[in-house]
Amino acid sequence: MADILLIEDDEFLREYLGDGLRKANHQVREAASGDTGLTLFSDAAAELVITDLVMDDGEGVGTIMALREANSELPLIAISGNPLYLDSARKLGANFALLKPFTMNQMLDAITEALSPCAAKLT
Repeated sequence: MADILLIEDDEFLREYLGDGLRKANHQVREAASGDTGLTLFSDAAAELVITDLVMDDGEGVGTIMALREANSELPLIAISGNPLYLDSARKLGANFALLKPFTMNQMLDAITEALSPCAAKLT
């Protein structure tokens, strides 16, 4: 499956997503902030990044912009409890946006779609 970088400051949600993604046979690296996520990405690029948009240490929109600059083709999934932030994330380069709360199946569907060969043509 895919090598995924998960950036989420809420420990419970990060563990829930990480466990669910691993059960779906994905490799997952986790970061609790945008800054840490960018460091992990620079150490070893991921095939897909999932990032929260509002975090205590490291803003998700800035993280998306930095990731887009590093790799314009990288599939990005933004997650947030605020739909206005999700609209901004899409405008700045997120391929997909999920409004919290979402189910693991919704996340897995977004990952499948983001990684499909047709996804690059849709964004």
